[in-house]
Amino acid sequence: MENQNLVEEKPNNKNRTLIIVVVVAVILCCCCVVAAGAGYYFFKTNRSAVTPSSQLEVPSVDVPNSVVSAEEPPVGGLGNDILKNDTWNAIVPAAIGLGCDQPISSDSTIEVLQQPDSNGVWVEKWTVACTSGDIYPFEVEYILDATGATYNIRSLPGN
Repeated sequence: MENQNLVEEKPNNKNRTLIIVVVVAVILCCCCVVAAGAGYYFFKTNRSAVTPSSQLEVPSVDVPNSVVSAEEPPVGGLGNDILKNDTWNAIVPAAIGLGCDQPISSDSTIEVLQQPDSNGVWVEKWTVACTSGDIYPFEVEYILDATGATYNIRSLPGN
């Protein structure tokens, strides 16, 4: 009898590695396609949920003309235009709340009661004139700091 040497053949590792790489690549591609599809779906869903601005309905609010003041603030005082506008826009509703029918800035006055001190604090008296002839005086304390100015408004007796 002949001696047969049985040689076990090992499976080719190169083929196995190639198969694993192909399978992993296919799985990754499928994951990317699923993620892209989900992203597109959520994008379309969220985009369709937003109402275009041309179709937005803005509720109408009745605001008396006296509350919205298109007039410039009175002349005078030490503040710049921005500070005077901010103060005027705060004082107009306060005067209306006290009974002023329509503030008139051209007839209103600003008087400096206290010049700025070393801390940048000064006081002004704003007298708001109304179309009815009534006047409403306010004391405004301005406090300057590194970020701008703060003001405190106090109604004075005088009507």
